[in-house]
Amino acid sequence: MGISGVVSRTLEMYLAHIAFFLNFTLEDKGQAVFRLEKGVIVYICDGRGIRDIYDTDGSSVVAASEPLAVLVNKGTASASEILAGALKDNKRAVLFGEPTFGKGKIQSVFELSDGSGLAVTVARYETPAHIDIDKVGIAPDHPLPTPFPKDAEGFCGCLMDPTSACYLNRVQLFSR
Repeated sequence: MGISGVVSRTLEMYLAHIAFFLNFTLEDKGQAVFRLEKGVIVYICDGRGIRDIYDTDGSSVVAASEPLAVLVNKGTASASEILAGALKDNKRAVLFGEPTFGKGKIQSVFELSDGSGLAVTVARYETPAHIDIDKVGIAPDHPLPTPFPKDAEGFCGCLMDPTSACYLNRVQLFSR
């Protein structure tokens, strides 16, 4: 099931339970079409400090007032890890799952005269809260036991079941 199917199924399940929120997964380098409210997405830093700031203008395909739950794991890396950090630090989403991969370095590869290459770290990523995620990743707000449900129905069922380890009641979700 693609991300649109996951979101669609999740909305159906939660509308039926009168607890509306969006869910998508950034597991294993998942991709999602989503924009943040106006704010910082990521800082690019080098030895002298902040080199670049990437932010958003606030246009959004999902209303900023709608609660959002995001499932992450050790395979959440690259752009999906940056998005997870931006969502968490901007208090836009609640993260569930495992710590993310922890790829926070930016490298350039230089070709040498013998055809080999040399990878040099030229900068690092920092989340909007200035957290360097390299080798540590982003900790979820709610760690889930392993294994945990990875399909939309299982994950949403887990969130709705007050006896489950990943239960999140409406008050917790809407307080973000």
